[in-house]
Amino acid sequence: MSVLTPAVHSLQRLRTATLIAGILLALASVVAVTVPVLGHRRAALEEARGRGVLVAQMLEADATRTVESVSVTLHGLADAMVAGGPRPQAAEGQWVEHMNHVLVGLPFLRSLAVLDAHGRVLASTNADEIGLELPMQRFERLPLPDRDELQPLQSGRTLVDLVNEGSVRPASVSMLPLLLQMPPPGARTAPSASAVTSARAPRRERVPSAGTASVHHGGRWLLALINPEALAQLQQQALPLSNSAAWLASPDGQLLAALESLPQVPGQTMAGHPVFDRLRQGPDHGSYFGAGALPGELIVAYRASPRRGLVIAVEQSRDDVLGPWRAGLWGPFLTGVFALGLIAAATVVVRRSLQARADAVDALQQAHAQVADRERDMRVLLRSVQELIFRTDPEGRLTFVNARWTTLHRGRVDEAVGRRLSEMAEPEDRDAVEALFHQQDGPRSTEATLRNGEGEPRRYLIAIVPLRREGGQGGYAGSAVDVTERARAERLSREARDAAQEASRIKTEFLANISHELRTPLQSILGFSELGMGRSGDTPKLRAMFEDIHGSGQRMLAMVNDLLDVSKLDSALGAFELRRCDLGELVREVVHELEPLRVQRYLDLDLQLTPPMPAQVDPLRIQQALRNLLANAIKFAPAGSTIELAGAVDPAATALHLCVADRGPGIPPDELERIFDPFVQSSATKDGSGGTGLGLAISRRIVEIHGGRLYAANRPGGGAEFHLVLPLRPPQGVVTA
Repeated sequence: MSVLTPAVHSLQRLRTATLIAGILLALASVVAVTVPVLGHRRAALEEARGRGVLVAQMLEADATRTVESVSVTLHGLADAMVAGGPRPQAAEGQWVEHMNHVLVGLPFLRSLAVLDAHGRVLASTNADEIGLELPMQRFERLPLPDRDELQPLQSGRTLVDLVNEGSVRPASVSMLPLLLQMPPPGARTAPSASAVTSARAPRRERVPSAGTASVHHGGRWLLALINPEALAQLQQQALPLSNSAAWLASPDGQLLAALESLPQVPGQTMAGHPVFDRLRQGPDHGSYFGAGALPGELIVAYRASPRRGLVIAVEQSRDDVLGPWRAGLWGPFLTGVFALGLIAAATVVVRRSLQARADAVDALQQAHAQVADRERDMRVLLRSVQELIFRTDPEGRLTFVNARWTTLHRGRVDEAVGRRLSEMAEPEDRDAVEALFHQQDGPRSTEATLRNGEGEPRRYLIAIVPLRREGGQGGYAGSAVDVTERARAERLSREARDAAQEASRIKTEFLANISHELRTPLQSILGFSELGMGRSGDTPKLRAMFEDIHGSGQRMLAMVNDLLDVSKLDSALGAFELRRCDLGELVREVVHELEPLRVQRYLDLDLQLTPPMPAQVDPLRIQQALRNLLANAIKFAPAGSTIELAGAVDPAATALHLCVADRGPGIPPDELERIFDPFVQSSATKDGSGGTGLGLAISRRIVEIHGGRLYAANRPGGGAEFHLVLPLRPPQGVVTA
């Protein structure tokens, strides 16, 4: 056996060490390559998950914004139609014109229509739909008054398809109805634009089914047909992978819009999708790895609209996401076989890491581009606004104006940029406009006169709001509304009011003066006629002449007294002195006073007074009003009939109610209010039997001074009713005892 030399041992040890070093280097290479590769795989999956979450968030925001834009439009149309009053025949043309203007600004809408309570189309942007009778039972969720509700997807393109088709079925062409029930006329005042926008958030009240539509007081409906294909086109632009899908569904699982890569078609149900189970058990957004609508293992991101309940999901194939990762495995693994390939493998990992970062930056740039598209859409919307919208720097120099500037000032928009807003106002208003930019925080406004492009002075209401930026004041945003016509109408109304008050004063003074001037000769006429009647003796003809003179004088004196009453009632309320008394006793005194006249005409009286009837009134004045009402009933009731006089405290214990009813000729409906005007008599009772036409006018004025109401109505079966309502509490400004 030979003896090994130290050099041989050194070579053997070196070989062994080389082998060990090779093995260790190989293991280190495998570890160095495997760790980054697995990390890259995880990063690719997480990046795909984040991309899906971002796309789902963007699609949900766009779908919600689309539906909310239609909702705000419907509420704006409803407010305008309710303010116009219940005149459908006169307003149909205006409705259609208004809806057509709205349709131009909302390209994702197919049509707008106004329905009555039974589903008949009153007005529509599609002329072929007018007069159709829609089956309201097709709408499963009917909203409450002044509420809107998104309906299930319907097959077809127009309302004609909705009428002809018997049931909902998947179709290549579909429509998404948004239904709003208009409030009854007079149920509210016209709100401002900001109030309308803030009031359109979805409500969680119970939504009635189609069978309960009759409870909504027969109101009208506004119906908008949204084009789901517009939502699907946005989904196509947003998805980065060809073998991926995005879909939009209703809260109950009906598929509303989807790409062609999805096996299901719009109209089918997605209720069994895992996304809906997760939404029922957790928050309204999230992501997961697992099953979905596409085959295979997926990366699913979902999000539910908090305002409309719409569900958006983005599904990406896990194999497609990992495809680039698998394609790059050969290089790192082959490089790891060689000992010196560690540096090359690290370089590849760095390069691929940088590529992943580049992909992320590219996705971010796409998101920024989509935000820019939204800003361009907002600029288009601002061009359609009929008010001047502007923005200034902190010193009040214009930095932006909308397209309305060109209409008002006949110039280009860029010509306004850089000019001070105060310099554009007339000299007398410049200080007020400049002061807007030097006040404390908060909105502020003023009126100023600016000249348009033709040199015509126009009055504007200018309002601005400060814009806050991080680090200080960012300028102001504002609007200018042309109020020239309104200002001219506030001025004309004021002049007309002053003229009317002056005419009323002159009339009152004239009536008082002429009445006093007439009473002096009338007293002489009445005195001498009475003396003549007493001295006529046995001369009937002479006595009859004096009686005629005396009767005419009495009628003239009654007219003069009525004129005096009119002038007194038009004066201050201090002429009335209220006392606490029993209204029933006052009524009985008037009945007793007029009893001879009633008996003379063979009339019966049905007196129904329900005590107690406490009142705080001027007894003489209230009896004067009651005397006029009862005397009219006795005068015009047919002989042998019955006059009804009833009185009681109303059930709410807030007022006393008296009613005088007869069976006379009644009052023409168009004269029920005119008979209370001075010197006006009903055409049905104007038979030449006398009267000045002042009795009812005086009576109404007396009742109004007491804070009450006096109105007339016709009785069923013939005759008239006069209702006198007095509050239990005395009105302010009247002398009380």
